[in-house]
Amino acid sequence: MATNTARQQKKNVKREEGNRPNLHLVQPNTSAQIRFAQAYNKVREKHYHKEIARRRRLIACVGAFLFIFFSYNLFSSAAKLYSASSQLNQVNQQLAKTKAEHKQLKENLKQLKQSDYLTQYLRDKYQYSKSGEVIFNFTNSNSKK
Repeated sequence: MATNTARQQKKNVKREEGNRPNLHLVQPNTSAQIRFAQAYNKVREKHYHKEIARRRRLIACVGAFLFIFFSYNLFSSAAKLYSASSQLNQVNQQLAKTKAEHKQLKENLKQLKQSDYLTQYLRDKYQYSKSGEVIFNFTNSNSKK
């Protein structure tokens, strides 16, 4: 049993030595290197954070540019659509007027093909008369002077 306890003690000592840093093995210039490395690591960490900040600013700028670009395209397209829509409405109104005029002209043409209407129209508008017929023009006597 004594041998077992001695072995266990050696194992415990080795375990403790593995967990603790060996201070007596550190060379004198090693502490200076560690301090220099810590300072260098701080500089590297500062540089790393600056790079991250720079990347974030760059991503934000690119995002803002893309947002502005697509917003401009959206609004210009909406303006063009509104303009085309208003122009379409104007053309549709003009088409409706033209169709109404066409219908009226078609009716006039149909009436002009009838001889009775044609003679009456020529007499009223152009004051045509039959041979030996006299036309009298009367003015409206209700007009104020």
